[in-house]
Amino acid sequence: MKTNQFIDQTLSQRMESLEARIAELQHASVNARRWKTLAVTAGVALIALAGVAATQSSQTADVIRARRFEVVDQNDKIVLLAGIGQNGGQIDVWSNGGTNVLRFGANNDGGDLAIWNNAGSGVASVYASSQGGRIEALMPDGSGSALLHAETSGPGLAVIDGQGHPRIVAAMAGTSTGINIRNAAGEELAAMGAVDGEGGILRVAKNDGTLAAQMVAFPSGGSIGCANRNGSRSAVLESAQNDTGGVMKLFGQDGNEALSAVAQSESGARFSLFGSQQQAVTVLEAGMNGMGMISFLQGTTRVAGLGASTNGGLLNLAKTDGKAVIVAGAASDADGGAISVRSGSGSQLVRVGVDRIGAGEVAVYDGSGTRKRVLSAIASAP
Repeated sequence: MKTNQFIDQTLSQRMESLEARIAELQHASVNARRWKTLAVTAGVALIALAGVAATQSSQTADVIRARRFEVVDQNDKIVLLAGIGQNGGQIDVWSNGGTNVLRFGANNDGGDLAIWNNAGSGVASVYASSQGGRIEALMPDGSGSALLHAETSGPGLAVIDGQGHPRIVAAMAGTSTGINIRNAAGEELAAMGAVDGEGGILRVAKNDGTLAAQMVAFPSGGSIGCANRNGSRSAVLESAQNDTGGVMKLFGQDGNEALSAVAQSESGARFSLFGSQQQAVTVLEAGMNGMGMISFLQGTTRVAGLGASTNGGLLNLAKTDGKAVIVAGAASDADGGAISVRSGSGSQLVRVGVDRIGAGEVAVYDGSGTRKRVLSAIASAP
């Protein structure tokens, strides 16, 4: 037997029972009759409600379908609306003050969530873009915003001013990560970055974006550079690429190297002054043996040199081909000095010095270097 049929039979039986009871009590007083009539009426109503509830329970729907769904408050104001938006489904929420404070829906690329404050100003949004996803937080007065995104080009963060200009940008692309700070004109004033396997970099610039200084790390060391007002390099301090030590360089206004100081292997060092042709013209060196030397160059050829040797000081004057024509210094075979005048081919022609017993000596040679004549003053005994 079906539920509805059973309920109907039950109602009929109860009605018959009630009618019989009423007939038996008709001799009662009017007041009693009235109370009993009310009781019968209430009983009938309860039985009817029970039947309706049983019928509805058997017909409960699993799905509710509509094009618009509204939730209203005690004042019949809409506080939630589910409907159809431009790109698909859309849910809107209103505050008690009547402001639309949240909207969740779809855009051309995916999901879209927008949040407003009670004044109706947009303050946040989360949405899908054609390249990935984005989160935005906005100042209520429109004076700035922050953007966090993760897209095919890589994740990033931007802080944007009220005119829409990015002022701080942080991003990652491949193995590189960077942060830069810009002014209202979009000029980069400071930047910091890193490359895996290479190192970091730090740059600072003037307000017009002209580079002022930078610091760079590379596998063999680091570098610090400063620029002039035009952005051309003016000074560099770095570690040598061949791990021999440090390097310092100064540059002229035209950007050409003017001075360099290089620490050579172990304890040696080299200090160079450059001419307008980008070639060293004066070189000061300190060797590993603790000896110093100053060289004057023409092109790449040393034409004059002043240095120290194991015997003492040494002076060399050479032709433009580098061959010495005058050599002066402490004699290696006597206790005193010596001056050697040589031919263009390098043959010694004149030697002025001290002989083995300490007397002065002048020797003149022919073109082949054979001794020609010697003038000597033999020291006399006291």
